[in-house]
Amino acid sequence: MKILDKVPEPWLTRFKTLGAVRNNGVKAVVLVGGCVRDMILGRAPADWDVLADGDAGPLLVEAEKRFQVAKTVRHAAFLTATVHFSDGTALDVATARTETYPRPAALPVVKPAPLAEDFHRRDFTVNAMAVHLTPDRWGELEDPLRGREDLEKGTIRALHDRSFSDDPTRIFRAARYAGRYGWTVEPRTMDRIREALRENLPALLSPARRRNELTHLLTESDAGLAMKLLWDWGAWKYWSPSFHWTPAVATALSAPSDAPLIPRLAALADSGDRETARRDLAGLTYSHRMLKVTT
Repeated sequence: MKILDKVPEPWLTRFKTLGAVRNNGVKAVVLVGGCVRDMILGRAPADWDVLADGDAGPLLVEAEKRFQVAKTVRHAAFLTATVHFSDGTALDVATARTETYPRPAALPVVKPAPLAEDFHRRDFTVNAMAVHLTPDRWGELEDPLRGREDLEKGTIRALHDRSFSDDPTRIFRAARYAGRYGWTVEPRTMDRIREALRENLPALLSPARRRNELTHLLTESDAGLAMKLLWDWGAWKYWSPSFHWTPAVATALSAPSDAPLIPRLAALADSGDRETARRDLAGLTYSHRMLKVTT
């Protein structure tokens, strides 16, 4: 079965339309990242990401012309945009680019680049694959870093030794993927994670970015394995030194729930000193309403 065979409507029509765009130097249009990973795994993607090899502007113009778009939010500094459709769905559209990090944990400085270079800016090999949407290459997988091989092995492999220095959020993401899919972090990548933690690099992340990583983890259907890995790695201190792994926390993190964030945050707050937990959660810029319910 081909990768795009199970793309549902209205996405299939959207992708065929955008894949046919050939304006202003657009050389190719591809799906990239997590949606490709999940389609290969036979999972329904939670998000869709389209990338233009060339300026993505014509894709945004075509989407607004051909489909019912509620709004388009542009992030010019990062060469990305999010198209919000009237049916409540959303699509991320980006220009192929390279990234440089002026210092560890800083937001990247981006500039346009060919698709071949864009693969190398990503976090893990399993997220560095693309599926072509252009009519002459429809459904063709481009996998220069052998991500599919790692996907089949269940291996999390960073692309280069600076990966976690450039972006320490990748430490939390590695644990999240390990927990979600039952994957293993390969030894060299694990060495780089330990090195980044020894250098205390996640402390350089803004409170909002550390909060976002905790929220992503706690809203997994089962957050237990990922959070246990991070506990074993000594990474919980970047949220609160008051949080501790306990049987009650383990149960809460794995208990099924349609809205797991509040009960799981509450369990973390209850695992140590509640006043310290409240202060630390406030420092992570959780809302006052959230703090009242959880602590």
